[in-house]
Amino acid sequence: MFTVESRRTFVARQGLPSPVRAEKNLPVLTPTGEFRVTLRVGFSFEDDQLGEKGWFVDTDALDDAVDRCVGKLSNEPWTTIFTFRPSFENVARWAFEDLTAEIPQLTYVELDNESIGVATRYLSRNG
Repeated sequence: MFTVESRRTFVARQGLPSPVRAEKNLPVLTPTGEFRVTLRVGFSFEDDQLGEKGWFVDTDALDDAVDRCVGKLSNEPWTTIFTFRPSFENVARWAFEDLTAEIPQLTYVELDNESIGVATRYLSRNG
């Protein structure tokens, strides 16, 4: 079995306050609301799904879907984009659902918040 991963790094503004930091009277995280995030998108396929060209799907064709998703996530604060509470968990699930139609056999979507060293991965129920 193969897994192919596409990734893009961008700056995101989540827009949520930190109730834990506020409760402890700690200052807001620096940089305020801006995080360096890497979106990782993985899809899996079996050996017998390789085509005559030696690949399952042309990854260039998937770039537009991944770039569109990153464009939305980096355009403005997540609190203004989404009607749900934009935790990294909820946004990872949203990105998975958003990309499922365009990426065959999508296995996972991961949001790696490099600024604080925490990654959130949403996995396919089939994967």
